[in-house]
Amino acid sequence: MFNTNALHNILNILITLSALLVAILLATGCTQLADGTLECSQSSVGPSFTALAVAGLGALKIVVNIVRDGLSGLVKPQPPVIK
Repeated sequence: MFNTNALHNILNILITLSALLVAILLATGCTQLADGTLECSQSSVGPSFTALAVAGLGALKIVVNIVRDGLSGLVKPQPPVIK
């Protein structure tokens, strides 16, 4: 069976790295406007790429949860970890 816990951890790492990508965008010429949006006309990487990456990875995590535990598994308490 596929190890969904490992996949979750990989997705968590990728989502964290996407935050790093935002920092890179800011370092490469993007500026944050007063309303919180990024203006990247001076950057070689656009913010839409970052937004799509974060949304896609988050959606993938939800799909993995639904496939693994069913729709009701999204809200049920998790069993304790046995060591």
